[in-house]
Amino acid sequence: MAAVRNLFLMFLLVSCLPAFAGQAGDFLDPLDRPASAVSNLAGAHLNAVAAAGERLVAVGARGLIMVSDDAGATWRQVDSPVSSDLLGVHFPTPQQGWAVGHEGVVLHSADQGHSWVKQYDGRQAAKQLVEHFTKLAEGGDQTAQAYLDGVKLNYKDGPEQALMDVWFADDQRGFVAGTFGTLLATEDGGKTWVSWMERVDNPEFLHYLAIAGSGEQVFIASERGIVFRLNKDSGRFDLVETGYTGSFFGIEVTPGAVVAAGLRGTAYKSLDQGVSWSSMETGVKVALSDVQALPDGRFLMASVDGRVIISDAKLEGFQVVATSRPGRFSSLALLPGGKVTTVGYSGARQVSLR
Repeated sequence: MAAVRNLFLMFLLVSCLPAFAGQAGDFLDPLDRPASAVSNLAGAHLNAVAAAGERLVAVGARGLIMVSDDAGATWRQVDSPVSSDLLGVHFPTPQQGWAVGHEGVVLHSADQGHSWVKQYDGRQAAKQLVEHFTKLAEGGDQTAQAYLDGVKLNYKDGPEQALMDVWFADDQRGFVAGTFGTLLATEDGGKTWVSWMERVDNPEFLHYLAIAGSGEQVFIASERGIVFRLNKDSGRFDLVETGYTGSFFGIEVTPGAVVAAGLRGTAYKSLDQGVSWSSMETGVKVALSDVQALPDGRFLMASVDGRVIISDAKLEGFQVVATSRPGRFSSLALLPGGKVTTVGYSGARQVSLR
């Protein structure tokens, strides 16, 4: 597990290397520098994609945001206020969407991904979290000091913590989740964010790699085969062990099933709202980077070696879906009518489920 964790942290370090605006000394914080124009959108480095109604919105390296109105056949870049790498994007409604990434950045769009504003970043998080846990510790909270020490360590060299994923229940209530136990919530559409770090059974500050929900069910995918399940009665996320020992990179939640996917083609399912879990044979031996549910109850998964697989309705087996071109897929999105698009380090690909 240590090797896996080190590999993951190395990926974060490499992808977080600062960008420079010219000579040494001309450094401009990625949080303050808008994204540059990308000439080759077809082959751009993308990390996540989401459907905003009939539109696709993809985000990627150095703040890149691009949209497609023809199911991924063509793309156009839109302005982004930051050049931080963007790692996750979610639209709970066709108009309202959020994107997150390195340096703890949170972006918001109110017009189907056409324009974006920065709502929050790691500099604000560092100040807010230190003040929050200091106040709790001074008030006698026995666990607050450990969180305060962890937050100070995490942010001592600046806004280093990445937000890996974002999920909103509607256009007001949502979560952003990231490295070293970073979890923030909003109930006003991102105008204000509050710490939920202390509301998770995660004293070791494990990374949160994906978050998803359905109705009142919300799950976070993490390391060591662990998922965290929201307990609506206590208002906390409880730790759930699945029986797996590696990292989960994607998770999807429907009213009838929860599916988590991770290293070496590993996938686990729960048919009882996360109480019990069992492994699934995917036929893939490389990391599964994303999982999405189809309206008919089947699940799609993308792999880092350029495959898309689809389950049967009972989640008992998978078949490979033909893709237009190979690529290192990191995310996939479904549009109305069964159209699927994947994105990754070498651009976007259309996928047919026929």
